[in-house]
Amino acid sequence: MIGLYGGTFDPVHNGHIHAALQVQQALSLRQIRLVLAARPGHRQPPRADVEHRWQMLRLAVAEHAVLAADDSEVKRRGHSYTIDTLQEFNARQPGDVPVWIIGQDAFATLDSWHRWRELMDCCNLAVVDRPGDARAEPPSVQQMWRTHGVRRLEHGKIGQIVRLSLPMQQVSATEIRRKVACGEPFEHLLAGPVCTYIRRHGLYTTRCRTAEETVI
Repeated sequence: MIGLYGGTFDPVHNGHIHAALQVQQALSLRQIRLVLAARPGHRQPPRADVEHRWQMLRLAVAEHAVLAADDSEVKRRGHSYTIDTLQEFNARQPGDVPVWIIGQDAFATLDSWHRWRELMDCCNLAVVDRPGDARAEPPSVQQMWRTHGVRRLEHGKIGQIVRLSLPMQQVSATEIRRKVACGEPFEHLLAGPVCTYIRRHGLYTTRCRTAEETVI
């Protein structure tokens, strides 16, 4: 099985990489592809443009043999929808079963996703729980869990949901962008080549916002 881990990665940071490696080990996945959400349709546009985010993602995964950067949503026009990415993956690699990796906070909003009921026909879901930070799940999502939830993924099978409780690094892309804008140290939160890229291209260097202002 191959894991697919989607995100805007604005920027990709150590928390993303650590989470991907933790899930890869927990589920014995052959590989995890970090799928860049080029033009997400359900949230505000990313701060850095898609080309910068793609180059940073490539740099971040380069030193990890089990990780790869996936540009399927970069190449596809229009909004980036998970269902489209999964269907393309299955058409391209029919012998591989995809495992879509998602945080519990995002899983709780699944019923707002584009064509969300079709997801279980295309993949397995790995829901990463954060102890002490559970989000309320609506009845529709609870029913999906009751229908498809398993204790362990069965290889070669599709339409399963497994919950994982794994140690995660508490790193925020919003906080990184704030630190860059304010001139505060941020190097310890990112891979070295990503830090260099951010500096070289002057990313996230808008004025420092005060605590009273909204940080995107």
